[in-house]
Amino acid sequence: MGTVADESACAVTRTVATVDASDAQMFIQLDVRRVRSGDRLHIQWINPRGEAAASASYDDLPAAPSLCFLSALPIGGFAPAGQPGAWSARVLINGQLAHERSFQVTGSSSGLSVRVASFDEKQIVLQSTGAGSETSVNIARYTPAGGWEYVMHVLPETQDGNRITVKSPKLDAAEYLIILRNPDGSVSPPARFVVATDAGYRMPVLASERWRISQRPYGSYSHFGRSLHAYDIAPLDARWVAAMRAGTVFAHDLGLGQTPGRRIFGNYITMRHDDGEYSHYAHLRAGSFRVRTGERVDAGQPLAEVGNSGYSFGRHVHVHVTRSASISAQSVPFRFNETHLPALVSRQMEKARPERKADRWTGQLGFAQWWSHLLTVPRGARSLEVKLGWESQESGFDLYLVSPSGRNYRHDGQTVRVDAPEAGQWRVAVQAIQGQGSALAFWVEPQIRTSQP
Repeated sequence: MGTVADESACAVTRTVATVDASDAQMFIQLDVRRVRSGDRLHIQWINPRGEAAASASYDDLPAAPSLCFLSALPIGGFAPAGQPGAWSARVLINGQLAHERSFQVTGSSSGLSVRVASFDEKQIVLQSTGAGSETSVNIARYTPAGGWEYVMHVLPETQDGNRITVKSPKLDAAEYLIILRNPDGSVSPPARFVVATDAGYRMPVLASERWRISQRPYGSYSHFGRSLHAYDIAPLDARWVAAMRAGTVFAHDLGLGQTPGRRIFGNYITMRHDDGEYSHYAHLRAGSFRVRTGERVDAGQPLAEVGNSGYSFGRHVHVHVTRSASISAQSVPFRFNETHLPALVSRQMEKARPERKADRWTGQLGFAQWWSHLLTVPRGARSLEVKLGWESQESGFDLYLVSPSGRNYRHDGQTVRVDAPEAGQWRVAVQAIQGQGSALAFWVEPQIRTSQP
């Protein structure tokens, strides 16, 4: 176990038994021998309360003399940073405990804390406890080497109770940490925020097909290091991978099948976009490419069939965005323009709709599952506001609204507001983006304001 790993070599290169709350992650390296076809490997990260805070599953493994696995627990800016104490990583093979390794997360218990309420090009707004007029704000940026690079150190521009504002410099698309420090030397657990690229990307799916997000950025299974800001999207009853933006194709049909012993992307397509960004589509099926190198394609155009090539354990497409042509370059944060949300709602979630009660709906979801509910907006409504909330720190959800005409609304926070909303049937949708194990509970509160006072 350790804080730095070489992904291509499948090796932990900096072994430690204690990590600080500001460290980016903790890795575990597993070498499993005499693997049989269909074996199942499950890694659980156990917090000081004995709960599974994160996990990674490798199902339906192929037969092999030996296989190496890396899994990561995100720490800095995530729930583990605020849960110092004795942690452990458990390894289960076919449901049976095979190994357990302990480590310590150290952090401050000073009562000083911070979270990022909002940010834009001009300022960052923080909510804090235990901060004073001389509390400094320290900002660092995540680097491809796996550590943090100092960006700035400032005093608050304004402070109103627990609300702090600081002037924001021009920040490139990347992941950032904010840590508060008091004059007595006490520091807060880090708060994380992400600046995404300005470009808009659509889901790499066709509107007529059904998919689910099987792994998001910071996923313990494989989304760390160069793939930190990647998405894995698995088909329910789907076949074609589509272009996320218009661009020029670089096709790499290498004729590969599954390569569990080599941590590679398999058959893949890279697309160069006019603003200098590149999008990548990995694990495609050999012989299924419908585009060629040098060809110009439009957003939404089919590229190839979803596959299971390279280091992959199940059919899915891996997508990420970089600033250079290499698929192995460091990924940068990006967001989807959710214009194809109905294609991502599973049949199971369509059937289970919590009943409305006193303008609050409640529900439960497993990781990456969807919940949806219809909401009627009358003509002449002044605004529509939908709030999303949950209790457990180990949970996390995304909220989406889809208008009757198919337009999608989303915000990084837990509230989505639409002024002068379109009349008719709206879809309110929620996806679980953090947590494992048992179902995660949440609530949704819709509020419609009419033009009448």
